[in-house]
Amino acid sequence: MGRTLNGTPVERVFEAIERLDLSREDRAAFARLAEVLSEGYGAVILPRDEMISTQQAADLLGVSRMTVVRLIERGGLRAHMHGSHRRVAASEVARYAEESATRRRRALGAMAREITAETPPDRIVRTR
Repeated sequence: MGRTLNGTPVERVFEAIERLDLSREDRAAFARLAEVLSEGYGAVILPRDEMISTQQAADLLGVSRMTVVRLIERGGLRAHMHGSHRRVAASEVARYAEESATRRRRALGAMAREITAETPPDRIVRTR
């Protein structure tokens, strides 16, 4: 038996998505969401302009609330003040997460290119 989403075969979910009167990009987004959910992963969907707390931003980024506050203070994340509370747009959290992932990929790529067969073992960073 193939993957299911709430008991419905994923292929049927994809077929239903294709019949919706949506743009190609929207259908692709729904299909990706169905795929993620069928694989057992969680998903967070927020309107781009949704304003969230620093704690919610921290939860989405997988960091502490203080890290989010520091990112705001350093200009890494844009936020708006609502009284004495900072609020961050969901789109801003997504932007930061994507940029952060890109920086990590580039750094790992650079490290990988530096390692050759002649690199001594003590110069290779081991993670486990």
